[in-house]
Amino acid sequence: MSTGINNNSEKYSIEAFVEKFSFDETVFKLLKFIESDDEKVKDLIIKKYLRVPISEEEEEEVLDYFINNSVFAAATVANPATSVVTEFLYGEPKAPLPLDQYFFKSKGGKAIKSRLARVEENLYTLAEGYLKKGNVLIGNLGGGPGRDVIDVFSKYYTGNKNIKAINVDKDKNAIKRGKKMADAVGVLDKIEFSEANFMKYNPREKFDIIILVGVLCSLPAETCTLVLKKIQRLLAKGGCIMASNVSPKMLKEDHFTYFVMEKITNWKLVFKEEDVLKDIFAKAGLEWQRSFTDDYGFHCVGIGTKKSFFL
Repeated sequence: MSTGINNNSEKYSIEAFVEKFSFDETVFKLLKFIESDDEKVKDLIIKKYLRVPISEEEEEEVLDYFINNSVFAAATVANPATSVVTEFLYGEPKAPLPLDQYFFKSKGGKAIKSRLARVEENLYTLAEGYLKKGNVLIGNLGGGPGRDVIDVFSKYYTGNKNIKAINVDKDKNAIKRGKKMADAVGVLDKIEFSEANFMKYNPREKFDIIILVGVLCSLPAETCTLVLKKIQRLLAKGGCIMASNVSPKMLKEDHFTYFVMEKITNWKLVFKEEDVLKDIFAKAGLEWQRSFTDDYGFHCVGIGTKKSFFL
């Protein structure tokens, strides 16, 4: 039985496709732009979504189109783990390319920006609690340039000598950007930047708070458990870990963005329910304290302690 999407063996209707899957206007506008620019690529994208077989050459044609017409896609393909991707979404340029406009306006893109805001709010709350007990050292592991810590310190702690942070990332360019960002807002003296693999990192002092945002998203549950077990050695007594993961809710509410990210740009994510994240914490020997999400519920962020400790 015909769905109305495929008008003939080659042409695919955007209107019928969007209606069939209840996609929003952002998907419609994206496909309309691509159609006006390269109708064949539009048809290949729809065929790929519908799981209609396309050749390897056609797969490459779709990928090349995204790489050549999207800063976001090009950065993702080059290195899915790069902080350039999230930094790009945090700071929307004045005149983004049409394909990048889609990522900014999609729920998935907005959720990443919202996650940053919620992480910063909760980091401040945690820091205030620990400051009541003494000096505080925060470890931002795999944190890219450390925007979350930089933002919190510049808003609340420029004059507080009792709190410091170390931002650890193996990407030298991310570390370089972070130093410039921190210097621009006057907190470079409070945040140390270390170019290193956080799994092998040995700080001079143990951390009261460890932030692990975006690191677990591409890892299976078993590997996530091993990561949390490993970094526990960096926690001070009573210290806590804040770790995020992407939720299956994104699959339900913004499936087309997921499709573009994974099936076209090859950004692989492992979606986990909150109960799975809780289990990861428990198997790593951490006591689950609480969780929060971004405004769309696409990212669940758990907070756990090394031992019983009131937050």
